[in-house]
Amino acid sequence: MAQGSAKIRIAHAEPLGQGARLLRLERVDGAELGFAGGQYVIINTGVTLPGGKLAKRAYSLISSDAEQRAVEIAVKRIGAGPGSNVLNDVAVSAELEWSGPWGKLRLPPGFSGRALAIATDTGITAALGAARGAAAAGAAQLDLLWLVESDDYFVPEAFVRERLPAAVRLTVARGVLPVGHPERAERACALAADQLAAGPYDAVLCAGDGAVIYPLRDRLAALGAPEGSVLLESFFNNPMKKSA
Repeated sequence: MAQGSAKIRIAHAEPLGQGARLLRLERVDGAELGFAGGQYVIINTGVTLPGGKLAKRAYSLISSDAEQRAVEIAVKRIGAGPGSNVLNDVAVSAELEWSGPWGKLRLPPGFSGRALAIATDTGITAALGAARGAAAAGAAQLDLLWLVESDDYFVPEAFVRERLPAAVRLTVARGVLPVGHPERAERACALAADQLAAGPYDAVLCAGDGAVIYPLRDRLAALGAPEGSVLLESFFNNPMKKSA
């Protein structure tokens, strides 16, 4: 897959649920992006942070990778966050810079087994992109579990269902405790218990809160998931970065 920096244009924008926005992006030069379902790009918002660095933020591509000249991202407005606010307010036709595509949260080409995608919170964007990817089309079975606090947390459930291939089985588990709650991981594992027990799966993709998806990986390992079959992408609370 091609990687590098490029100029992008906001081709379309519309509100998405409460406090979120759907953006359709295209490269200014008209070239293909060359991404696989589940990957992300890093967008330079142009905002300079107090320490002097530019605010660059990663966003998963939720489009089917059958189309490579225009892609969609969903952006949740997060408090005073410079990245999310710029992209929630930026005008259609405005130009920014991105780099990518990046990330290995995707099924391998030619995959034909049983797969499970688990997303917490905003990680649904990565899971949605992976489920819409060309590699997912060959899966014998693909289940998607979304662990979320409430219906109005991010994108509407209807939005996800409208974009999923008909063969993908979506389960939405509401009632996850707030980010940072000391019992959040335990509660999430309890909500996911039935889905995890429905395995074994040949591949599992987990995206979202690192404080949740790492314990979920451990639970899958205890249930006999093959070594290396569980791929993780932490959107936040990445324990590997904290220990580095």
